[in-house]
Formats: sequence, C-alpha cells, structure tokens
Amino acid sequence: MSLVRGGGGVALRRLSTTAAIHPTTSPSSTPPTMGRLRECAGTHNIVGDLVSSLMSDNHHLSSSATHLFKGGGKYFRPTSVTLMGHCCNHGSPSTSSNQRQIALISELIHVASLVHDDVLDSAYTRRSLATVNALYNERVAILAGDFIIARATSKLAQLGCPETITILSSVIRDLIKGEILQLHSSSPSSPADLFGVYIEKTYLKTASLISHSCQAVALNSSRPHLQNAAFSYGKNLGIAFQLVDDMLDFVASSTEMGKAASGSDLKLGLATAPVLYAAREFPQLNDMILRGFSREGDAEEAFQLVGRSEGVELTRQLAERYCAGAIRDLEVMPECEERDALSSLCDLVLHRTN
Repeated sequence: MSLVRGGGGVALRRLSTTAAIHPTTSPSSTPPTMGRLRECAGTHNIVGDLVSSLMSDNHHLSSSATHLFKGGGKYFRPTSVTLMGHCCNHGSPSTSSNQRQIALISELIHVASLVHDDVLDSAYTRRSLATVNALYNERVAILAGDFIIARATSKLAQLGCPETITILSSVIRDLIKGEILQLHSSSPSSPADLFGVYIEKTYLKTASLISHSCQAVALNSSRPHLQNAAFSYGKNLGIAFQLVDDMLDFVASSTEMGKAASGSDLKLGLATAPVLYAAREFPQLNDMILRGFSREGDAEEAFQLVGRSEGVELTRQLAERYCAGAIRDLEVMPECEERDALSSLCDLVLHRTN
C-alpha cells in the first residue's frame, strides 16, 4: 500500500503485498513520506510534548536532555505506535490518553538510547548536530540520558496498568541486553554464528522498542486481542528498519544520513548484515570480523569488499522479507486508513535514503 495525493488532501490507496514492497511506478502516485504519515497519525506536533516532558528547574539538565530535538527527526517510533493505536481503535473513540503516553514514552526511551550510544561510540555528530557528549562532555551526556529515562519511567508508572508497565519495562531491559551482546558479538565460536547474533542484537536494540510499544497500545485499545499481531508487526518492521539503516551505512552519504557514513560501523568494529553477507563471497572478511576490524586498513578493505559483493542487495532483500511479514501481520487488523498507513510505513522503510 502507498499514500497517494487525492482531491484536497492525503488519500490512501490499497496495494497488494507484493506491490507494497516495491516502488510504485504509476505517474499519479507519489511515495509516502514520513511527514504525511505523521499527519495521518496526528504526531506532526509531538516535539512540543516531548520537550515539555523534559523541562527541569535545572537549565543545563533541560538543555542537554532536549538538545537532539533541535535536529528534527523522523519520529518514526511514535508515529508507528500511534497509527497502531488508531487502527486497533477503529470504530471506537480516538486514541486514548494511555496510548498517547505510550507513543511519547517510546520516543523518550529511543532518544535516551541515542544519547548513551553516542557516548559509547565516541560519536560527535547526529542528525547534523553536535552530539550531547561533544557539546558538553561524556558525564553530562550520561546524566542527560539517565534523566530522559527517568522521565519516561515516570510517565510509565502513571499509566496505572500493571500489564502495560511490564510490557514497556521489557524495552529498557532489552536495550541493555542488546548493548552487552554487541560488546561481545565478535566472540562466537564461528563466523556462521554471527548472523543469528546480529539479528538477535537488532531485535534487542531496535525492534523490541517498536514491537512492545505496538503491543502496549493494542492492549490499551478496544481490541486487546490484537496485541500479539501488533507485537509481531512491530518486530518485523523494526528489524527491517535496522537492516536498511545498516545498508545505508555503505551506500548513503553523510549528508543524507545526518551522521558519519561510509562504513562507520566498521570503524566501531561492528559487522552488520552487508558485511556478513559479503563474507560468504570473500572469506578473508571472516578474520577481520572476528578481530573487530582492529588492524590498520581492515575497515577500509572490508568496505571495499562489501562494495564488490552482493551484501547490500542481499540485505535489501532480507529487509523486504521482514516488511512482507509485517504486512501479513496487518491482515487481522480492521480495514481502515490507519492500517493502510501502517503498510505504507513498510514502503517508506524500504525506500528511505536517511
């Protein structure tokens, strides 16, 4: 499915599952944009709510905690979560207060993880802005991330639903598990084990947040029986999102990505899907992977080998399969504009350039 411009506003056109994961070529259609999907979800003004939730009587704390919002962003997570809430509520009153708060919580947890990741990765730019640790220092960045998490957990406690609190608290646990797994991801007994570890890490660090948040809004809807399908949709969409992100690290410019590109993960010692696929064609990559590209010239040579391989294309195909799975998950959802928008998110993920 994809969004198309119709009449005086945005309309939604249903496409088949096959069409939904390939570019639409009809001259009358335009690809979905995050801005248009945010309008459909009603999250185009969400930044104000996020910033307000991070206000403090300590100016330095508020300034550092809200810094990344100055760079804009896709707000992919709260948009997908809100659309899922609208979809599960179809035919009932619009998004509940709890569902709105869950969308905000999902973005707060995400931003906190970015602030902490930038410290771990010694990154100095994100979204074309200086990172919090570059603008201030690492101690301030760690505290700012902790503060954002504290505000997110405060909102979580206020939901008053023990099952929802349990679901969303799993996200923070998974983020920590994913980070630990990443720190030790080059130590499996053989390179063949690495792809399974990579997918598990991708779920823990990226997809868990989307899947549990989608599950939580479904639980808090008029159709709580849809929570398993909502979870599966979020998991498939989240893994596809990260696969494309890892693919873009080899094909996008730093201007498009808003952060350092050109194999930046290699320089951090990380082997993502394009590299793992490339290693099947160029076995010399396996030794580089297992030593975390630590020798001089490893990262540059690996980047060149990935470019000569089918690694990027195979990663794209894998992302397509995950998106196809997400679209199948939507088959049990009510037929409505929001379901079409959730399908369009898959199209957007596959064809984004940043």
